[in-house]
Amino acid sequence: MPYPFKPQEKWDVHTHTTLSPETFEPLARFGHYADFVRVRAHETKPCCAEMVNGKGEVQRIIADNAYDGVARITDCDHHHVSMQVLYPTPMMITDYVDDAADAAEICKILNDDNARLVSAFPDRFVAIGALPMRFPDLAVKELERIKALDMRGVEINSNINGMDLDDPLLFPVFEAAARLDMAVFIHPWGGFMMPTEERLKRRMHADLNWRPWLLGMGLETGLAFDAMRSGRVHERLPDLRVLYAHGGGVFPALLGRLEHGAYARPDLFESASKQSPWQTIKECGVYTDTLTHSPWALQMLVEMMGSARVAMGSDYPYPLGELDPFEAKGIYPGHMIEHLPGPESDMDVAWRHFPWLSPENADGARDLPRFSDVQKRNMLSETAKEWLGYIERK
Repeated sequence: MPYPFKPQEKWDVHTHTTLSPETFEPLARFGHYADFVRVRAHETKPCCAEMVNGKGEVQRIIADNAYDGVARITDCDHHHVSMQVLYPTPMMITDYVDDAADAAEICKILNDDNARLVSAFPDRFVAIGALPMRFPDLAVKELERIKALDMRGVEINSNINGMDLDDPLLFPVFEAAARLDMAVFIHPWGGFMMPTEERLKRRMHADLNWRPWLLGMGLETGLAFDAMRSGRVHERLPDLRVLYAHGGGVFPALLGRLEHGAYARPDLFESASKQSPWQTIKECGVYTDTLTHSPWALQMLVEMMGSARVAMGSDYPYPLGELDPFEAKGIYPGHMIEHLPGPESDMDVAWRHFPWLSPENADGARDLPRFSDVQKRNMLSETAKEWLGYIERK
């Protein structure tokens, strides 16, 4: 295929929505929760809204592409994105809610708001829902309800109010997801991003080089994978399709260390899965998105996972997404995949599309990673379809 690679389809597996301003009043009665956030229309900016906490304080100003279907499709058309997978913004998932009925109702409002977007634009959006994970019976009921709404899976935070994902309380939810053929998306939140221990809290403060998002997220995703793997969730449910956000965080780079640790200290792994990390990746439904921000990190990810387990994700519409961070020419979802070289003859022209990268490392000149057309097609569309259950797993 001629350079750059231009796919017939491009699926973005990592995008977020907020609630729409229309849900502001229905959510009013939940404002007593300290971590509660809802969305209201902006008084002076018609194309914006405000994310407001339970105290009425504005947490963030958002553009209408966070909740409006037409605005999102305008961006999708500009970047040639065929399909967006919609998730709730992680802070809105109800892990902080200690009342079962309230948690279930907030999740229902979140899910129905995204279902509304999908019903209006079924050829451009597919939705992933939120569950009241602290209350497994209600979580399974909501899972069954959103399955009937044609949602394709659920988003789960990397820990549930401090509870690791291999906690026995949560297993029935994963079991139900496997039974219902629903995908699982694990997104980092809480934990190392928001520690309560004072010394660690000082070190991870959000104003300190944005550490919770740039470093804490990777740690949280790695911990989530370790819980799901060593806690035998993947082993017991090998057909459960689980996608780890942000390129899998730190876990792809640490697979060898995880395996060596079990070899070096088997006494510390007596109750852990007997599958090695490599077996888990190969034999179970483990996926990641491409959101690494580095061509060489993406190359490592593909070498570890295989392109059939790596799907293009942008984190749209938030700042850490693959959206024009460097130049007015426009970095967009899929840029890294489409513009990396295939044959060696593409190398010189490919470098022009990565002007923020140095063509040299400490040892001299270096090449950009090269991917075949099949690998690029997998990452841009086919892996997404497989993870969401539209096509059979390879």
